[in-house]
Amino acid sequence: MLSDIRNGNFSSSEIVALLSTISRPMTEEELQAHLEAYPKSKKKNIDAWPGKAAITYINQCNMERRLERSLDNELDAKPTNYGKFVEPLLFSMLEEGYTYNSSETLVHPDYSCWVGTPDGYKKSKTRTVVDAKCPYTMESFCKLVAPLYNGFEGMEAMNALRNGYTDKTGLFQPPHADAEKYYYQIVSNACIDNCTHGELIIYCPYESELEVIISAATQSGNPSAYFIANGSKKSLPNIKDGGFYQNINIYNFEIPQSDKDFLTETVKKAEKYLI
Repeated sequence: MLSDIRNGNFSSSEIVALLSTISRPMTEEELQAHLEAYPKSKKKNIDAWPGKAAITYINQCNMERRLERSLDNELDAKPTNYGKFVEPLLFSMLEEGYTYNSSETLVHPDYSCWVGTPDGYKKSKTRTVVDAKCPYTMESFCKLVAPLYNGFEGMEAMNALRNGYTDKTGLFQPPHADAEKYYYQIVSNACIDNCTHGELIIYCPYESELEVIISAATQSGNPSAYFIANGSKKSLPNIKDGGFYQNINIYNFEIPQSDKDFLTETVKKAEKYLI
């Protein structure tokens, strides 16, 4: 029996891997059907599912099912430990209506192989699932929030992060390397817990907030937060009070039903390959 409900199951944090496809030559039957629909087409390849990343992820889930444990050895790196420690502090700073919920792993009501651990929720007119990111490097922070400082809002801002955009200087910025992963993590948790909206919150503390974070790490006695307790302005992420950037940056968007349906259908297809 699996010791952790996340082991051997498709998790929101990694589910984007299931969406990968691979380009391969069409079979004779596929090519014939394609030419009947598009007589002038010269296309000979097709994007087929599952792709390499999907196959790898399904295989890893099956390995965990056979091992009855996680493939990971709990060797968390500093960026991960930093995020885990700072996230609850972030939620305590948010306006009324936000709830921190990172300890509870949820299971999809129809697919027991599909699980997720939302960071939190926002009470409003709509049901909103929240995912928080606390980047450990300043470059990562700047890249993640850039669309919000280039005039994009709502789903348009999220799509700019995912697909790339032209910034205010006229320079095209490529898609963020982790944008699809972060987006579908939110979509996945929305599917699992029946939410219609999502928020991606990016946090980097003001310099004036560092003392509170360092003090909390010191008092916690958490060995994974030792580097925070012994940290400084130079070693820990922080931004200037009153500077260009705000400490809390929010992507707020309605999740298209088509994206929820697409992910659900993909999980449904992948489920049959689990042992």
